[in-house]
Parts: sequence; C-alpha cells; structure tokens
Amino acid sequence: MSDNLLNRSFDIEIFQSCILVTLRGHWNMVTNVNYLGELSDVLQSRKGKSFHLLVDMRCWSIPDTDVSRRIKEPVQLDRRNQLSELWLEDDKTDANHIAVKFFASQPFTFSRTKDVTTFLSDVEKRVEPSVMAYVTSWIDTATPR
Repeated sequence: MSDNLLNRSFDIEIFQSCILVTLRGHWNMVTNVNYLGELSDVLQSRKGKSFHLLVDMRCWSIPDTDVSRRIKEPVQLDRRNQLSELWLEDDKTDANHIAVKFFASQPFTFSRTKDVTTFLSDVEKRVEPSVMAYVTSWIDTATPR
C-alpha cells in the first residue's frame, strides 16, 4: 500500500498479475467517480494482460441511495482480461448493492469474505508464490488499526 492512502480514501496498485485496491471511509459520489476514473485507467493500462482484482474494502461504505440515484447506467469498465475479483470486507463494509448490481453476470470468478485467512487462501489458489508473499504483506500493511 502506498503512502497515498493516508491522504485519500482509496489506493490502486499493480503488482505482476494483480491489481491491488484498498478502499477506506464513507464515500460520496465525488469520491466514487474519482476512484472509478483511476480504476478505469489502470484496467486500460493492462493492455491485454490477464489480471486478478484484489480489493480490501474493510471499513468502507458508499450509501446505496447515492449510487442508485446518480448512476443512470451501469459503469462500463474494461474487464475482458479479468480472471477473478476477490473482496475482503468487514462488518462496517456496505457493498451488497454493488455486488448485486454489477457482478451478477460477470464471466470471471467473484468472491467475498470477511475473513483474512479465507481471503488469502482464495488468492493463493490463483497467483504465483512470489505474488502471494507480496499480497500477504499488502493485507498486513492495509489492516485497519
């Protein structure tokens, strides 16, 4: 995780075959639009390389009412080469409305958990050992304190 997260509500990082995303805080529509813009840029930068999207969204929420009222059409991100998306949540995470709305028909593996061990186990099934070591360190660094 970069030092940017100290000043922002999200961080997006690429490490080999993974895009590592950290989301924190209570978002409004402006934060959401900024995040989706940066995520779109990162996805386009993959230029045909397959990837796993790993999201640590512990202590994150965006009100369902904000999302539903303002997003008239589903957000289109370039996910053609996405292999999986794994979410690490906690009791403060409010993301059911996003999971239901955007991931029902995706062709890649999508899973959610509130357990760090389960999350890391799911990641381990998908990535190389060298990537796994980095992801483990990323999760430890990103753990809300």
